[in-house]
Amino acid sequence: MKTNFGLVSWQGLRKLLCFTAALMFISYFLPAQGANYQTPKQMGEWLHSQQKSHGKVMTLEVLSSTPGKEPVYLVKIGQSGTEKMDHRPAILVVANPSGHMPIASEAAILLIERLLADPGQYKDIGWYLVPSLSPDAHKRFFSSPKVNSRLNGRKVNDDRDDQEGEDPPDDLNGDGLITWMRVADPQGEWLPIDGEPRLMRRADHLKGERGLYKLSEEGFDNDDDGQTNEDGPGGVDVGINFPHLFPAEKPEAGEWPGSETESFNLIRFVAAHREIAMTLVLGETNFCFQPPQGGRRGSVDFSKITVPERFASRFGFETDRTYSMQEIMVEAQKMAPPGMELTEAMVASFLGLGAVVNPLPEDLKFYDEVSKQYKEYFKKVKLPLERFDPVRDRDGSLELWSYYHMGLPSFSLDFWWVPKPEKKKDSVSETITMKQLADMSNEDFLALGEEKIDTFLKNSGAPKQFGAAMVMKMVKDGQMNTKRMAEMMKQMGGDKGDAGKEEGKADPREEALLKYSDEKLDKKGFVAWKKVKHPVHGDVDVGGFVPYINQNPPAEQIKTILDPQIPWIFELASNRARLSIHSSKVKELGAGLYRLSVWVENTGLLPYPTAMGKRNERTAPVVVSLEGEGIECLSGKKRELISSVGGHSVAKAEWLIRVKNPVSIRIRMTSNYAGSDLKTVRIGGDV
Repeated sequence: MKTNFGLVSWQGLRKLLCFTAALMFISYFLPAQGANYQTPKQMGEWLHSQQKSHGKVMTLEVLSSTPGKEPVYLVKIGQSGTEKMDHRPAILVVANPSGHMPIASEAAILLIERLLADPGQYKDIGWYLVPSLSPDAHKRFFSSPKVNSRLNGRKVNDDRDDQEGEDPPDDLNGDGLITWMRVADPQGEWLPIDGEPRLMRRADHLKGERGLYKLSEEGFDNDDDGQTNEDGPGGVDVGINFPHLFPAEKPEAGEWPGSETESFNLIRFVAAHREIAMTLVLGETNFCFQPPQGGRRGSVDFSKITVPERFASRFGFETDRTYSMQEIMVEAQKMAPPGMELTEAMVASFLGLGAVVNPLPEDLKFYDEVSKQYKEYFKKVKLPLERFDPVRDRDGSLELWSYYHMGLPSFSLDFWWVPKPEKKKDSVSETITMKQLADMSNEDFLALGEEKIDTFLKNSGAPKQFGAAMVMKMVKDGQMNTKRMAEMMKQMGGDKGDAGKEEGKADPREEALLKYSDEKLDKKGFVAWKKVKHPVHGDVDVGGFVPYINQNPPAEQIKTILDPQIPWIFELASNRARLSIHSSKVKELGAGLYRLSVWVENTGLLPYPTAMGKRNERTAPVVVSLEGEGIECLSGKKRELISSVGGHSVAKAEWLIRVKNPVSIRIRMTSNYAGSDLKTVRIGGDV
């Protein structure tokens, strides 16, 4: 405890102030009407009570224990006893992976409640649900002073000294909240926004601007090492502790992928349960509204592959042109040993193409269709969908690992967002959104004319060298199309009408958040900047947005927000791949020979497997086997494999069979996660 700040004499008063402020803050998140965010302990108690009431269809297990000794619960719901769930397709739902979004955990609890109330939702599938993957971080939502944290309870020596957690944030103004501290400094990088000094922006040194403040989290240098809040309590962000693109450079990601029991045990569970047909992460991203984005460096475009010179001459390829993977596969298969079937993964590894880090185009097709369904659903239930783009998926996240490593259809949902202010209707960019640009034909785009296109480019944040005349020429010459233009501008941070920022202006999201606080929360979402004495910096300003304000709505709104959205999860699940034997045909060829044809149908929107699942070969092929005595297969094997069946598509397996006597043949179809089927046909005699 520091004595040079003169705090010893008023520590008791400060604690009282913290407690009072915490109660005031709780009055915002936990209103008097009885609405409440549940703590992990309260959720656990509710889950135990439900398990006692629904023991025939629900099982409650502890997936892991956190560093803070909190249980991570796994709920299993399925018909005829959960011990049989391994034999039917299942949906995995994981909520609040980083612990900072209690609204997501509340959604998981409501989903469990709806499932238990409607047996039809688990008639032919099972559900695995994790209501809170990081209960250590989840608990901090209810702590005082309140600090927005995504870290579990693992003790981490962030500043690499001989102590752990010795320099946490400090509540300088005694309001029970850890907000921000701005310090007047000649080397500062931040300036107040003209006309709205509560908000800050970075100074633009190229325009001759000089910052006035340095910004940091509210606190002291408790360990006298010259740094502030560099070694707080905890931990690891479990939400980015997964293998795909694991951000090893970030200390909060953990020492290695799966270093935390929360993530490791979930990884192990998913790997062991091949019946999982789809994963759904409830958190801050939303793959239903906006499909997973590309643009990551290091990705290989499988439609434009340059064959390395050392292989080109050997296999008859040219080095000065590109090939699609399909073209390469055709030529490579000709050179493969007899009976060996090459896969894209084998060819990619042979050519040294590296790992895929962007979603495959074939999979983006079903993501786009799901996105259309999601938006149509919002219209149907009369929910507003005008919003800022969701938070982009983070490297090392569960949703990315599920898609890229497991090859599963991976979706995510956020349930609440800061209302987006209405845009002015007099801007040309209002008539051309990024979505409209992507859907527009090249001819319609050119018909807008140079003036409108130029205004659109400027308002959308396009680089200055991309003038209207240049872009129009590229479109006319076929060097660019509207869809590609929209993708490029999105990746460059375009669409200023959404998340972009005009020069000298506040970030639109922060403007919207402040407006929301002022108009809907009686200004309780933002702490006004006030002078506070600091032992090192003297007078500093403390204030800023209240922790969690931009991620979780007031507790009184939980039910209103979630009730109409939960049914969408059932609609999403209905899109899963569903395989069955569509039909079979027997053709007599004479001399005891018969041709047996079997068609396997996928009645779901999603393919089996995804293109990514086919690429990484994690999902086993569909197996169609023949069972019966006295069957001789002259062409085809008794156990035939179908590598994939597209959404709403049919695939065929065929055999040339010889039988001496009439026989009944059982045709059995099995798959990892798209179901199984059994049909019987009669061959010989009366067919």
